[in-house]
Amino acid sequence: MGLSDKNYIQINQALFSLTHAYQSRMSKETSRNTLKLVLSDFSTLMVLGQFAPVNGRQLSKLMNINPGTISMYVQRLVKKGLVQREQDQGDRRNWWLSLTETGHEVFEVMIAGTVEYTRDFLSTLDETEQEALHKLLLKASHGLGFEWQ
Repeated sequence: MGLSDKNYIQINQALFSLTHAYQSRMSKETSRNTLKLVLSDFSTLMVLGQFAPVNGRQLSKLMNINPGTISMYVQRLVKKGLVQREQDQGDRRNWWLSLTETGHEVFEVMIAGTVEYTRDFLSTLDETEQEALHKLLLKASHGLGFEWQ
């Protein structure tokens, strides 16, 4: 039978609400966000913290975001002293992106905050429901082209 249009709209609204709540909480927690980071900053740091060094093309593919937008995200983080670019000695057209020492520190705090916040908002689900949600979200994200999780 499948879901109704109303069910799909409710899922969309729930996902939007979770994204908005996550961004709002991270933005408000000044102890974890003294650099005025926004959701795109957190996302970029999350990927770089796990996969660096990568070049802009690889980062774009990992995040499924066009290269021009990735370039803006990276430039913002470079200005904040969280990301560094190093020119590839073998191919001077290529630049490797990685976290600075400060970037690594922010990444570690961000990871701890993310785990804490996620545990908090999932506490209304029992362990079986949390495991099912985890599997379903990974499956859905793979359907969107995110294969690296």
